[in-house]
Amino acid sequence: MYKLLVAVLVLVAAAGVCLADVEQTDGEEDIPVVEGFGGEVKVVEESDVLVLTTDNFLHVVGPKTAILVEFYAPWCGHCKRLEPEYATAAQELREEGIRIAKVDATVEEELAKKYDVSGYPTLKLFKKGQFVEDYRGARTAGALVEYMRMHADPNYTPPPSEVVVLSAANFSEVLESKEVVLVDFYMPGCRHCEALEPDFEGAARDLKEEGVTLAKVNGQVEKDLFKEYDIRGYPTLIVFRKGRQFEYKGRRDQEGIVEHMKEQVKLPSREIATVLESTNNFARTDANVIGYFPEKNDMFEEYIGAANELRGKLPFFHTFDSSVASHLKLKANTVTVIMPEIYHSKYEEKAFRYTKTTGTYKEMASWISKKSVPLVGQRTKENQAFKYENRPLIVVYYDVNFSHQYIKDTQFIRNKILPVADKYRDITFAIANEEQFEDEIKSLGLEDSGENVNVGAFSAKFKYPMEPEEDFSADVLEEFVKQYKKGKVQPYLKSQPVPKRQEGPVKVLVARNFEDEVINTEKDVLVEFYAPWCGHCKNLEPVYKKLAKQLAKSNPDVVVAKMDATANDVHPGFKVDGFPTLYFVKADQKDNPIAFNGDRSLKSLKEFVIRESSSKGGNKTAKDEL
Repeated sequence: MYKLLVAVLVLVAAAGVCLADVEQTDGEEDIPVVEGFGGEVKVVEESDVLVLTTDNFLHVVGPKTAILVEFYAPWCGHCKRLEPEYATAAQELREEGIRIAKVDATVEEELAKKYDVSGYPTLKLFKKGQFVEDYRGARTAGALVEYMRMHADPNYTPPPSEVVVLSAANFSEVLESKEVVLVDFYMPGCRHCEALEPDFEGAARDLKEEGVTLAKVNGQVEKDLFKEYDIRGYPTLIVFRKGRQFEYKGRRDQEGIVEHMKEQVKLPSREIATVLESTNNFARTDANVIGYFPEKNDMFEEYIGAANELRGKLPFFHTFDSSVASHLKLKANTVTVIMPEIYHSKYEEKAFRYTKTTGTYKEMASWISKKSVPLVGQRTKENQAFKYENRPLIVVYYDVNFSHQYIKDTQFIRNKILPVADKYRDITFAIANEEQFEDEIKSLGLEDSGENVNVGAFSAKFKYPMEPEEDFSADVLEEFVKQYKKGKVQPYLKSQPVPKRQEGPVKVLVARNFEDEVINTEKDVLVEFYAPWCGHCKNLEPVYKKLAKQLAKSNPDVVVAKMDATANDVHPGFKVDGFPTLYFVKADQKDNPIAFNGDRSLKSLKEFVIRESSSKGGNKTAKDEL
């Protein structure tokens, strides 16, 4: 009897008949196998999100009209922040018969590789088992729900583009007729441009009602426009206000573009109508910029342009009220930078005035930028790129705190620095909170100094720690400044030991030999900055070794090298924001390293090297061994 029952079940399966309607079990959903096969596939659920693996992926994704799949890493902070939003969306969508899923990409590595997952979280839309597009919208439950409702509708067709196409013929007309336009200067075929496109399109739809226009310029067609606006990288985003050009400083995802451009529509300067408003709104620890204009005139418009240029960097105000002007000692048609009381001393000016009524907004912004930096001001993570980019720079680290309880102690140290800063005005001096800049103190080798006050000097290339002193004083600081200016202070480099011998085809660099091996050599150098823990770096390693072996034969004038950027200071001529980062340094252009932005295949890397190589020695074998 048992054997007969088994035989019947086998025949049923062979006939392609699915088993009876499945039961829903807690934490699992039974998914029928693709038509033509009998049986069921068990799929675990977590908070209504289907958990996919290599074994069940196609069985689940294949039959679905539309399903969104998140590829995540358990340790990823962005993934953890998305998790509750994703679960909320999953619960709401499930009631409508729409499912979303997730894949642990650190476990299902082959699956992640198959779908070109290079970062976390990556969300991909599939329809009937076929990949459609990456999701690039806002990472909120509401946005995810709306996105999936749209794509689950069989009658869905993409809406017409809201991005205006610009050419030399309509460029000026469009920009001058719109209050605010964000322009994407792109190059067809550029993968970064292609990655931005869906976000840019989505943002254009979201911003239509806000009165913000998004537009684009094709670099292959509009070469003169690219030249006119000095476009050197792709994509380049520029904000235009009535034809005036401003740098785009926001994020490049849909949510970030929308958020940033909504801010750009607002007036960058706050009107002060009463004396009380100035008292309540002026910043206590930063320079305040205020313009007094009897009426809206050309200088006022230029001032608003300057405020837009420096938007978010300084507090801007304007007034048309004479009583406010009288209280603040403002002059008509004048822009005044007022320093806060914490930066008042016999060495410092309390206010600076700009009176050039014919000045342009660019000139005005440049003047404001310079005058807003105190003789000895507080350098923070937020203002360092704006106020403290100039070199040489000397920073004094201690427990800086301008709150009422601690201001006396903070000023006690600052007052010791002021006479030295006044004497050496060719150097920028700043104070910084030791906790906020703990990483920088460590990069100076001063993390274990044991002193309450530490000092570091920064040139265009190197950093120089002051030998810790138990009693910090103006004399101690001035002696350090004198020695630094004479070139007698040794720079500090975080560096691994220089390798005694090189093993393998890829040359190993450290901070101490980087200058000799990359900058001072007469050869071209391809250098990879990596992190030992980086998965992408590990994936690149065998490709990079193979490239080095091939180039050693075809183009020996190119050195293939790598440096652990977590254990060594990165040379100031190179910018490393992620891993791996690759640069090609030409023998005759050491001050102009070229970043590699292609896919990390052997073919792409070799073509990049051959294209940029000074000698072109490998050109004849460009297709060999690929």
